[in-house]
Amino acid sequence: MNGKVPIWFDSRFGAIERSKHLKLCPYVARVSTLRRGIKLTIPLNPAKYHLDPLERGTLKSFQLVKRHGKYFVHVKVEFQVPDQPVHAVRGIDLGVKRSIASVMLKPNQPLRSSDFTIMRDGLKRDRLNRLEKRVVELQHARKWAPLKRIRHKRLHVGEYYDRLAAKQLVTTSQNCLVVVGYPKGIRYENFKGNGEAKLRKILAHWTYGREIRYIQEECAKLGVPTEAPDERWSSRTCHRCGSRHTERLTQSIFHCLNCGLTYNADYNGSINIGSCFLASPLIRRAIDDLAYARDEQARGIVACEPRSPHPFIYVKASEFILESACLAAV
Repeated sequence: MNGKVPIWFDSRFGAIERSKHLKLCPYVARVSTLRRGIKLTIPLNPAKYHLDPLERGTLKSFQLVKRHGKYFVHVKVEFQVPDQPVHAVRGIDLGVKRSIASVMLKPNQPLRSSDFTIMRDGLKRDRLNRLEKRVVELQHARKWAPLKRIRHKRLHVGEYYDRLAAKQLVTTSQNCLVVVGYPKGIRYENFKGNGEAKLRKILAHWTYGREIRYIQEECAKLGVPTEAPDERWSSRTCHRCGSRHTERLTQSIFHCLNCGLTYNADYNGSINIGSCFLASPLIRRAIDDLAYARDEQARGIVACEPRSPHPFIYVKASEFILESACLAAV
C-alpha cells in the first residue's frame, strides 16, 4: 500500500458487519482473500458519531487507508432524509473578513432585526496566524522533523472551522431554501499584474468553494434544499431600486446614488442573492418592479409549498462527508 491509491471495496469483495461474537469492538470489516471461502476479519473502533450513519443508512462501499502508520476505514453510506417544506429563503453572502452574512427573506413580510445574521471567523484566523508563526520559527531553527508533522495542520484547522460554521448555519435554516452566492471567476478576474496585488493575496487564502460544499453537505443531511447561483453584481446592485449606480463609502457600507439608500454591504448582497429565488419585493419600497429576481422564472415560485411532491427525497452518498464516516481500526 506504499505510494498507491487505495481501492474501494463493494459488496462483492467485502462488507462492514456488526460483530456478534467479538466483545472487543462493535463492528468488523470483512475482506475477501485469494483463497475461496476465507475472509480477512478486521476489528474496527468507531466513534459514537460514526455509529448513527452505519445504523441509519445502507453501506455502499469502503476503503482501507494507511496514514502515519495507522490504518483507517473510509465508508460510503446512503440513506433517505425527509424533504422539508420551504417557507422562506435564506440568502447567504460569503466574504473574507465576515465569513458568512445571511438574511432571511419571507414572502410579503418586511425584514426584521432577527432576520439578519453575521458569522465571523476570528477564531479561525487567529489559530491559522499562530500556526504560521510556529512554522516560520521551525523553519528558521531548521527543525525539519516537527515541521514535517504539522505540514497538513493548516488544512485540517481550516476544514474544522469551516465545517463548524456550516453546521451552525444549518441549525437556523429549518424550512428554508438556502441560497449561497458563488463568486464564479473571482480569482480569474484578479490576474497577476492587474495592480491589485493585495486583493489577490487575500483571495488566495479564501476557501469559498470548500465553504459552499460544506454548507450543501450539512443541508443535505437534514433535507434542507440548497442552491448556489452566480453572485455577479450582487454587491454592486441596490436591493431596493435595482440600480447599479452605487458606491462603497467603506468596505462594509453600501450607498446607492439613485435612491439614496445607505445599507450594510454584506446584507445588501445577501438580499440580492436570496431574491433570485424569492421574487416578491418584500415591502422594500421597490420602484417599478425593479426588485424582482434576475431570473424571470423566479417570479412564479411559491415559497410556501414543498419543492417536491414526494414525502422523501433520495440523497446520494457523495453529498455527505466521506471523512465523517472514517472508522479507526484497532
